[in-house]
Amino acid sequence: MAIQLLAFAGRLVVGGAARGAIAGGVSRGAVAQAAAGSMSVNVTSNLPAFTKALDAFGKNQMPFAYQVAINDTAKDVRGQIIERSWPSDVNVRNKRFMKAALTPISKRNPDVFATKKNLRAIVGNTRPKMQRDYLQRLTQGGVKTPRGRHLAIPSNQNTVQRTGGGAVRKADRPRQLLNRKNVFIQKLAKSGDMAIMRRVGKDRYPVQMLYLLEPSGRIKKQFSFYDDANATARRAFGRNFQRAFKRAKATAKRKGTSRR
Repeated sequence: MAIQLLAFAGRLVVGGAARGAIAGGVSRGAVAQAAAGSMSVNVTSNLPAFTKALDAFGKNQMPFAYQVAINDTAKDVRGQIIERSWPSDVNVRNKRFMKAALTPISKRNPDVFATKKNLRAIVGNTRPKMQRDYLQRLTQGGVKTPRGRHLAIPSNQNTVQRTGGGAVRKADRPRQLLNRKNVFIQKLAKSGDMAIMRRVGKDRYPVQMLYLLEPSGRIKKQFSFYDDANATARRAFGRNFQRAFKRAKATAKRKGTSRR
């Protein structure tokens, strides 16, 4: 799962089309683009069209101003996803997961950090060990298929125990449960579906449904990663650029004065 923000000819663009309001001479926009397996914001820049309106002094400060604004915007998007989007959209079992999943925007992570020579930043689960296929399905919806013959869907009668990462505890997984004497597979009379059942007592009945066995499962869209990243980037980039450009000019003036 991935999202890209592209700064092109003075605009912050998401998904290839610039849109947004003019703020302080900077056109703001945002566009989302998916990249399989990771969730990211990529910001790049093409300066000539915008710098034509600036004097030589301003042009010299543009790469630094863009670098700072791009990184600050990426940090804003990352914060939005971690602090608001993920907790409000998903039933969070591990509150630390999304913060760990999204690579921090810092110099220590050069693959996601914008520089003056490479004006793009990425917000996402770019590290291979943090990539999860289900995140992409949560942002778009889709069909989950089983690794074997069936997809085991926990029943509402089944109070499965989960790990801190949200996975079903090993002892409560179908294969381990079926090793127990009172757990078995049964065809449901009404629907004809297969299910993993458990006898509650010593008698034949009552029984409890643990898992419904299906050939596939429909995942509904529930994580607004792309929409929220888009809106946050459009809202934040103009402000971040104005602040960064002001800082760049002030820094350049101090250096020029000290040389004299």
